[in-house]
Amino acid sequence: MLKLSPLACAIALAWPAMLSADEAAFDDDRDGAQLERIEVRASGLRRDVVEMAGPVSVLSGDELVRRTEASIGETLKFEPGVHGNYFGPVASSPVIRGLDGPRVQVIHNGMSTGDVSREGPDHTITADAITAQQIEVLRGPATLLYGSGAIGGVINVVDNRIPRTALAEPETVLQGRFNSAAAERSLAFAHDSAAEFLAFHADGYYRKGNDYRVPEYQSDEGFRSKRLDNSWSDHQVLNLGSSHIADWGFVGISYGYINSEYGLPEGPQDPLDDDDGELIKLNQQRLALAAEYRPQHANWELLTADLAFTDYDHAEYDEGEAETEFTSKQWELRLTGTYLLESGWRGIVGYHGTVRDYEAVGEEAFTPNTDTDSHAVFVLQERSFGDLKFEFGSRYERLTQKAAEVEDALGVRDIRDPFNLFSWSVGAVYQLTDGHQLTAAFSQAQRAPAANELYANGIHVGTRSFEIGTAYRVTHSDGQTEILSDASLSKAEKANNVDLGVRGQLDSVQYQLNIFYNQIDDFAYLSNLGFAIAGFDAYQYRQDDARLHGAEASVRWQLAPDHQLSLMGDLVRARLKDGGNLPRIPPFRLGAEYQFTADAWSAQLGVMHHGRQSKVAANETPTDSYTLVEAAVNYHFHWQHWELMAFAKAQNLTNQLAFVHSSFIKEDAPLAGRNLTVGMQLRF
Repeated sequence: MLKLSPLACAIALAWPAMLSADEAAFDDDRDGAQLERIEVRASGLRRDVVEMAGPVSVLSGDELVRRTEASIGETLKFEPGVHGNYFGPVASSPVIRGLDGPRVQVIHNGMSTGDVSREGPDHTITADAITAQQIEVLRGPATLLYGSGAIGGVINVVDNRIPRTALAEPETVLQGRFNSAAAERSLAFAHDSAAEFLAFHADGYYRKGNDYRVPEYQSDEGFRSKRLDNSWSDHQVLNLGSSHIADWGFVGISYGYINSEYGLPEGPQDPLDDDDGELIKLNQQRLALAAEYRPQHANWELLTADLAFTDYDHAEYDEGEAETEFTSKQWELRLTGTYLLESGWRGIVGYHGTVRDYEAVGEEAFTPNTDTDSHAVFVLQERSFGDLKFEFGSRYERLTQKAAEVEDALGVRDIRDPFNLFSWSVGAVYQLTDGHQLTAAFSQAQRAPAANELYANGIHVGTRSFEIGTAYRVTHSDGQTEILSDASLSKAEKANNVDLGVRGQLDSVQYQLNIFYNQIDDFAYLSNLGFAIAGFDAYQYRQDDARLHGAEASVRWQLAPDHQLSLMGDLVRARLKDGGNLPRIPPFRLGAEYQFTADAWSAQLGVMHHGRQSKVAANETPTDSYTLVEAAVNYHFHWQHWELMAFAKAQNLTNQLAFVHSSFIKEDAPLAGRNLTVGMQLRF
C-alpha cells in the first residue's frame, strides 16, 4: 500500500522548496488558468502534454535558460520525480522515480546519444541543454518507441540540428554565462537560415570551469577542503546541419563533433600529495540523416526515417597515463508510419534497429568487448470516445549480446546471450469537466541487462570499485574470492507499472498529482558485497524482485496578475520483495516558489527541502536532509533590432553542506556552495 503521508503533509503545509518546470504543461494566462498545447516530440504521435496518459514535463524558453547546468541531470533535478545521481557537476545523470543508468533512455531528437553514459555514473551524457530548444521528460515506462533502455523513463533533448522547416528570416542566438562556484565560463551560439528550398543550421558551445567551491568538509582521513577537488571541466561542441524542404516534407543531414575533458571528483586530499587525479578525455563524432514524407493519402499521414552513426571514444587517465579506453560505434535506424483509419483509430507503426560495437581496452578494463544487436517492431494507436481518449501499444524486440573473451576462475570464453522482449501498454485520459482530467496507464515492459550489468568483472577506476556482473557466481571465504561465470543467473527484467493521475485548473489554481506502483521482477541492481577485491570495495549486479511506489504533485496558484506561488513534492519508496531496501534511492522532496512578473522583469525565490534518507540498503549509510535556497531574475529588453535577455541566478544562498544520496560517491562530492550565475542571451 502506498504511504503518502509525507507528501500529503507537504501539500497541506506548503513546505517550501523549489518548484520544478512541470508547470510548463500550463499556459501563463493572466486572465485565468488554461491548459497549454505543448507538443511532445518523444510521444511518437506528437501529442500535446494534456493528451498524454502518462506524466510528462517539458522544459523550454526562459525556464530552460534559467535551469541550464553543465549536465542534463543537474538541469532536470527540479522536475517532479526526477533527481540527479551527481558524480560531480559534469557527470550527473537523471534518476527518474528511483531508476537510473540503463533504465533511463537519454535521446537526442528521438535517437540515442550513442555515448556510454548508461554504463557508469562517471560517464557524462553527450547531449547538452545549452543549445536545446526544449527538453521532454517522460516518467514511467516508454519502452514501446525507444526500447528496453526506457523501462524507467525517457529524456528527449530537442534542437533544430536537422531543420524541419525553412525560416522566412535568418535567426541567430548567442548566449554567454559565468558561474562563480567554479569560475565557469561558457559561450554558445545557434544559427538558422534558409535559401530557396534549403535550410541551414549551426550551433555549438565552449565551456570551461575550475574545481567547484563547496562548504568546508572533511574526509575520513581528516583532510579538509573548501573545493570539490578534481571537478574541473573543458568542453567544445560544434554541430552543422542542412535540409531540403518541400511541400511533401523534408530530407536532411547533420554532423556533430564533441571534444571534452573533465576530472573525476575526489574527497579532500593530503596537501602534500601532488597527484593530479583521474580524468576522462572523450571525443564523439555523429552523423545523422532524417526524412519526413507526407503522402497525401487517405490513411497515411506521415512516413519518417531516421538514421544515425555515432563514433564515440573516451579514455580514463590516472597520473597522466591512459589506463582504460572505451569505444562505441553504433548504427541506429528508425522507420515509422503514422496512420488514420476510417474507424477513428490513429496510430504509429514502425521498426527500430540498433547495432553497437563496444570495446574496453586497458589494464583496468572491467567489461569485455561486447556486440549488441537489437531489432524491434512496434505499434501505438489511440482513439477518442467522447470524453475518453484511449491508447494501446505493443513492441517486440530481439536483442542479442555477444561478449568476447569473458574471463573467470576457469579460463576465457566467448558468450552469446539472446533475449526475446515483449512490452505492451494501455492508457486513458478522461475529461471530467472543462479543465479537469483523470489519467490512467498500465504497462508491462521487459528489459535485457546491459553489457556491464552482465559481464563486468574488474576494477572500475571512475567509481573506485571492483564491479562484477550478474552472469557470475561469487564466493568469498577466508579473504579469498572466487568468481565463476554462470549464464543462468542472468534474466530479463519484467516490470508491471500502474500510473494514476489527476490534473487541471480550478479558478486561479492549477494542479497535477500522479501516483505510481512499479513491480519489477529480476531487478538488476549494484549491491555492495561488504568486502574488498584488489584493494577496492566489491560491488555486484544482483537480480531480485523489487517494488517501487510513490507520488509526485505540483500546484500553481495565481495570487494576482503579477504574483504566483507554486508548490511541489515527490517521493519514491523502493524495496526488495524478500526484504531490504534498494541502494541509492533519492529521499522525499518538498517545495515552493514565489514568482513576480512585471513588464520586462521576472523574479523567483524558492526553497527545496530534501529529506533524510534512512531507508538504506545493506552496507549503505544514511544521508542527512538539507534545504537549498535559490533566487533568480530575468530582464528582457531591445537594443536596435536585437532582443536581449539578461539573467542571474543565486544558488545555495545559505551555503549549506549537502550530500546527494543517489550519488555513487556521495561522501566525496557535496553540492556546490553559495554561487552566482550571470549571463546574457542575444537574439537577432
